Amino acid sequence: MNNPWSDIATPSREFNVRLVSDKHPLKLYWGKDVRGGYLFIVQFSKEATPDKKMLPELSGIRVAIAPAPDCCRLVLLLNETPNWELFKSLCVDLIYASENSSNHSEAVNIIIRRLLRWHEFLKREKMHLLSPEAIKGLIGELLFMKNVLVPQFGWSESISFWKGPLGAPQDFAVYDTAVEVKAQSGSSKPYIQISSLEQMEAQLPDFYLIVNTLATIDPEHDEAFSLNSLIADIRNELSTTDDMTRELFESLIFQVGYIQLEHYDTPS
Repeated sequence: MNNPWSDIATPSREFNVRLVSDKHPLKLYWGKDVRGGYLFIVQFSKEATPDKKMLPELSGIRVAIAPAPDCCRLVLLLNETPNWELFKSLCVDLIYASENSSNHSEAVNIIIRRLLRWHEFLKREKMHLLSPEAIKGLIGELLFMKNVLVPQFGWSESISFWKGPLGAPQDFAVYDTAVEVKAQSGSSKPYIQISSLEQMEAQLPDFYLIVNTLATIDPEHDEAFSLNSLIADIRNELSTTDDMTRELFESLIFQVGYIQLEHYDTPS
């Protein structure tokens, strides 16, 4: 993973910064303070300044509001630089989540909501990566939603059908039809694992079992993709939908334990 702070010089006073992108509605900066600490700075109009009480406490990261003469800044400081990869994932998540905002107030509100979600993630005693089986399962569900449901129902309804992350017995409830989605490796034996009898006991009139077969291929292959790239594609498609649909999707993938990390870049 590329370290965006590595080529920023440590300043003799205050901080040294580099603009993330000139295409984002907010001015976002990677930066370093006088001690070489890693910073992420969000600059916005004074009118968009959030109440300090809204700011969550983040494990290992200091969060502060820094007023300036003609603007306001939200400053995130990483306490220990060896943890920069997770910090970068958080920052990239904030960048993505707010990039389609129409004004500063909307963007800041989105960032605060994302920080609250990261608060829940970081307060866990130990970060648990998704297992290979969980990654396959999530990919299978996302592919079914993207390739089967969305062409018929659109993103808003399709995401509302996704019940698996909420602990429902089946992965999807499409009106009066329950759908359980399984994923298997192309090299595995031709059977699937059922984790509980509830998965096969639908409470709806109709029930379907969908099986996806995934193969590991060369990363350079045209059809290669990873969990990260699949979710990036979905997020790109969701950029034209409403805020509620995007927020529901983000909430659901968070429920299953997904946070964008380099670990999930391996193609499937």
